[in-house]
Amino acid sequence: MELVIFSALEGLHVRAESLRDLALLTPSRLDQVQRLLHSEQPPDALYLDDSRSLPLPDLWRTTALAQQMGVRVLLNLYGPARSALNDAQSSGMPTLSSGDPEVVVAWLGEQLGLAAQSQGSRLPVVAVGAAKGGIGKTFATCVLAEGLRRRGLRVLVWDSDISNPGLVPAFRVPSSAPSYLHLIQRGPAHWNPGDIRPFIYTPDSTRGGETGWGQIDFLIGSHSVARAEHDVRLPDWQGFFNGVVSAEGYDLVLIDTPPDYLRRPYATHVLQQGGTVILPAPPGARERMGVGHLLDHFREHAPDRLDQCLLLFMEPERGVTSRVSEVASLFARRYPQVQALGTLPRSPRLASMADEHDGYVSMLDLGPHSAFSHATHQITDTLCTRLGLSTRLPMPRLNAWQRWMANVKGDRPLNPVAA
Repeated sequence: MELVIFSALEGLHVRAESLRDLALLTPSRLDQVQRLLHSEQPPDALYLDDSRSLPLPDLWRTTALAQQMGVRVLLNLYGPARSALNDAQSSGMPTLSSGDPEVVVAWLGEQLGLAAQSQGSRLPVVAVGAAKGGIGKTFATCVLAEGLRRRGLRVLVWDSDISNPGLVPAFRVPSSAPSYLHLIQRGPAHWNPGDIRPFIYTPDSTRGGETGWGQIDFLIGSHSVARAEHDVRLPDWQGFFNGVVSAEGYDLVLIDTPPDYLRRPYATHVLQQGGTVILPAPPGARERMGVGHLLDHFREHAPDRLDQCLLLFMEPERGVTSRVSEVASLFARRYPQVQALGTLPRSPRLASMADEHDGYVSMLDLGPHSAFSHATHQITDTLCTRLGLSTRLPMPRLNAWQRWMANVKGDRPLNPVAA
């Protein structure tokens, strides 16, 4: 069932996700609601309240449009429009007058005939987001996945950027790997852990071994399949999300999200669902502007979750005059709730060696004692602490001799940048 919620009631969106078999759409503007109602496939139901101080004429026009399109309307008038409650009840529409999100969700479940689902088995979720391409989003996803694997954790990496699936070439995923887009096309009845399992790809190169390392598995959405089967609608992605985060045998779900965050607000959804979002932040002017736009979007749609946004600073490329310390101070002043995860040094030699290798090989293997590897392990440790993950292996540490040898090989020793 598809439900549109037009509300600014704090905590309502997150609590509504507890209802089984429900796909949510949460537009922030009334014109977006009206476009959804006019679409070829209008939603099943529309929830409206007066938390956004919606003028009564606009409320009634939207209600009439929904009824005209055969969409069920659920009204909650507890604020400025409470005086119109009797009129709404007289019209026969289901109505409520409560500002308690738990009461509202219980009422929605009763009206729609939906039961609450258990949240105890849901996995921790981390989305890597960006507001523009080429900012290092997929690179950060690869680095974090490998860092977590080397702490003994099993990671399910979901490539949801179907227009440009960068994880496919990065991990040398073959074209024969299953695409979860086929499963999405089968409908909500198949979006459960059991049906998802056959669509998870496990390459030999990221399996656990005698070292005690964990494992990286993949949910891949092939761009060729995406062209053949059209786009993934937001409600479908949200419904599929519930099945993915209920998968068994993993410690974490890591999602590479697309940069078109207005059309595909997947990172926003992860925040609203209680997950964590990591934003790669190179210090260039255009890049930091994009990060700022995305943080402003989060502040509008998930204001109480900004403290679950983490900035992963990227050392500037040669010729860039901005420094990480300056950019970090700028973000700290403008978004005080957002925390820094750490800083990744540039290592063009290791990156080039990894790209030119015939099969998949991690930069952490090519330069195990490099500044890049050391920073990756520190960032991974910080992330595990924030998420409360119990690692099975300790953080790798380097002695002075290893650092010196790394310097001889061309991988300069770590020079931490304040972030």
